[in-house]
Amino acid sequence: MFFVSHFYEKHVDDYLILENPNRKIRSYPGDEEQLNLTLIQKGILPILNAKLVIKYDMVLESTYDVRKEEQTETVEVPITLLSFERKELSLPVFAKRRGIGKIRVIRLVIPNILGFSEIDLLYNLYHKQEIVIYPSLKEVKGVELIKPRNNGDHQAKHSIYEQPLLQYGTRPYDHGDPFNRIHWKATAKRNELQTKVVEKVNQLSWTLMINVKTVYGTGMIEKTEQMLEHVAYLCRFATERQIPFEIYINVRGKGGVPYVHLPLGEGNQHLMNALELLARINPLGLTAPYKHTLSYVHQQGKSPYIIQIGDLEENHIAVLKRWEQQGHSVYNVEINNLTAKLVPLNSKGGTVLHEQSG
Repeated sequence: MFFVSHFYEKHVDDYLILENPNRKIRSYPGDEEQLNLTLIQKGILPILNAKLVIKYDMVLESTYDVRKEEQTETVEVPITLLSFERKELSLPVFAKRRGIGKIRVIRLVIPNILGFSEIDLLYNLYHKQEIVIYPSLKEVKGVELIKPRNNGDHQAKHSIYEQPLLQYGTRPYDHGDPFNRIHWKATAKRNELQTKVVEKVNQLSWTLMINVKTVYGTGMIEKTEQMLEHVAYLCRFATERQIPFEIYINVRGKGGVPYVHLPLGEGNQHLMNALELLARINPLGLTAPYKHTLSYVHQQGKSPYIIQIGDLEENHIAVLKRWEQQGHSVYNVEINNLTAKLVPLNSKGGTVLHEQSG
């Protein structure tokens, strides 16, 4: 009996396999999803009356009896696996709130075949399955202030932007005209320097600047969640109207850069990338001072329309006003209780100031 018990403990998992495919599920809060696990016993030793212990992030919620901890839930599922059997398990879960739901721990507790003890097997590889829960969408009123008149660039009488391909004539050369704007064929015809006249256009792309480093205190996490829900609304609004947009968030990126950046793009795939980026933001994670983010972005090319979301301090506003002086239109999302509206930065009530926090 001792030999049989010892042999079982030592070899029951020799040919036991837990499949681990890459699987990403996209969801919204309130949706029901499935965490799928596939166990295969390719050996002759059966696994009887075992229990599969699964620990996952608390952004998910199961209908099973669970043990709740600070950031995770643990559920136990009974399982029997006979010789050469493959078993697929589906654990129904609800997407509770924005975030990334991953399986953190998988353990298989097997009673010894003679009932003398238990065998505790821990899966020590990273489980690749995850549920990406997008933020809900909350309206931002006034966003139609920058609603486009067509699908992208549009002609305008007064604009700081020009489209060299939209040439419609020439004029006599003026002092200060760029050298590469000279129309050489027209110059040769008229024996006088001629400058190309190009169409003035407005480029309707957006730069979304997001400050998730909020003032600490009661309701800090709820405030951050509401802010990200308004950002998600702006991303969908831009996508529906074919407006290219980019995102800067003051979360530390690779190499110590004080922001993460979603490059300029448009379309449904770009929207999915934006929503996934927002889903991965941890309000309790490592953020960067917003003034450092603004300082870096100040040196980059930016869209004509800049939309700022989050708390502002005096030094932040100074940078945004410099961008206005450079010809950008800067707006602020003003959040009051459960509503938000888009207002020009320089309008009355268009900014919310907070004490300096470094």
